Amino acid sequence: MVAWAGPLFLTAALLVTQAPTAATAAAPATVTDLGVTGKGGDVVARSRKVFVAAGDQIVVASTDGKVVDTIPGLSGAVALASPESGGKVYAALRDSHEVIEIDIATLAVTRRIDLTAYPCPSSLAQEYDRLWIGFGCGEEGQGGVLGLVTWPAPPTPAVRVGPATTRAPLVAVSGNTLVAGEPGVSPATVKVYDISTTPPTSRGEIRGEANELPALRDLALAEHGSAALSALDGTRRFDAWDTTALTRGRAYDSSGFGEHGLPAAVAASPDAPYVVGGWNSSAGDAAELVVYDATTAEVIYTAAHQGKAVVAGSIEFYGTVTFAVLKEPGTGRMHLWWLPPSPYHSSTLTLTAPSKVTALKQSTFSGRLTLSSALPPGVQTLELHSWLPDGTSRPFQEIATAADGTYRFTDAPPSVGAFKYQVYWPGNSWFRGSGSSATVTATSYEPTLTVTGPAAGDVGERLDFDGTFGADGITFPRTTITVSRKVVGPDGTVTSKSLVKLTPAADGSFSFSDTPTTAGEHTYTVNLLGDSTIKSARTTHVVTVLQPPA
Repeated sequence: MVAWAGPLFLTAALLVTQAPTAATAAAPATVTDLGVTGKGGDVVARSRKVFVAAGDQIVVASTDGKVVDTIPGLSGAVALASPESGGKVYAALRDSHEVIEIDIATLAVTRRIDLTAYPCPSSLAQEYDRLWIGFGCGEEGQGGVLGLVTWPAPPTPAVRVGPATTRAPLVAVSGNTLVAGEPGVSPATVKVYDISTTPPTSRGEIRGEANELPALRDLALAEHGSAALSALDGTRRFDAWDTTALTRGRAYDSSGFGEHGLPAAVAASPDAPYVVGGWNSSAGDAAELVVYDATTAEVIYTAAHQGKAVVAGSIEFYGTVTFAVLKEPGTGRMHLWWLPPSPYHSSTLTLTAPSKVTALKQSTFSGRLTLSSALPPGVQTLELHSWLPDGTSRPFQEIATAADGTYRFTDAPPSVGAFKYQVYWPGNSWFRGSGSSATVTATSYEPTLTVTGPAAGDVGERLDFDGTFGADGITFPRTTITVSRKVVGPDGTVTSKSLVKLTPAADGSFSFSDTPTTAGEHTYTVNLLGDSTIKSARTTHVVTVLQPPA
């Protein structure tokens, strides 16, 4: 096997990358039995641990869904919260009227915050060092929203926000925006606050069309607090509301249950523009998670599960993984449900090989990267791997696509045989990677052998010849040229002689010379000795040699 002599020649235009939009995809999700029953179902994921509130305990699982520990002896653990950075998780204990602080590393309860004056804490949201608590036991005027500063210790009540309620309001916080809404009350209202001021400033209420909203099931914030997401009974959709204008912006629907689907939980991914909605069948015995593009509301991923229902408010994110909690109807047994790592969008990469490939000669390969969004992918870097006929790999290369996703490269196979090429795009935060391969069989290079030199000469005069069998800038492996001479004298005498054996240059060029000693027709025959890569070739050159006058 002749070693590979030259690099791949890569060509592609370099233009500005454009951001893609979403498109539909589907893949399986995974469900793990947590082995517990009871109230709760709220989820927080931090430091490779997933915490699930389960009434008298908190179940701790790994990010692949395996139960690794529990925090027992609790009284009504129904809600969880944690800052984006830091080693603490906070849990609302509804029955003992307190919030506890848990060290993520050790799982030890490090603080207990007495909320007897604000009974039945049932929902939590945290931004930086401030914890927002929705409390209320069901007595009219007893509930509301409380803000606590958790650091430095001990925590101190910051402010009670908004009017008194009967039930504990659902709360969500992001940036400088806090939203709160009392669940199970119809018509519902969602109150919006600016928390950059102390006390927080009311921006108003979200009431929807005709000042009516069905009962609230879940509440979340997206787009750094500029949009509030609501899951409302009877609407068959999730709504996004502008938290400044207090108007509906867009709706997310298309549940697989159709008109029988009930919105149960909604959340927005902090690291990508996704909205995830949890749907339940009207009978409560089937669940579906739907991932939407936050901007277009297009469905880009769905996962369904039979025999269980999504717990309201239980959607959580950890990096590119999405979690939710399911409960079995009747028993209340909890299960952790998680989607495969995003991104959910797909891509397609093609590779088209030439119909004929010749060893040592440049051949052009082409292809295209296409995104499921149907928009141009912008300039992307592809990985190119190739293998020789004996299975050994060749040096790794990179190819830049044009802005429309097209690309091409050229290669000169160093020998005959089957060559395999594989291109791969690793994907990005939006789209899954894809690859394509092609195998071509390179045939022997067929050279065109030419020799130039004088057409006439005299006896005793040196004759110089030049030749080549190369073209197109090809670099040739070492080969051999032989030159022989046949002379037909004036009297018809024929003599033959081997003159020289020589090695051409890498570009296929060569030269030789001869000094005739007799007159006659001199025929120089030049032979290229072929091998498995280069075919043999032969040519002649005739010189008439005269005897100069005395």
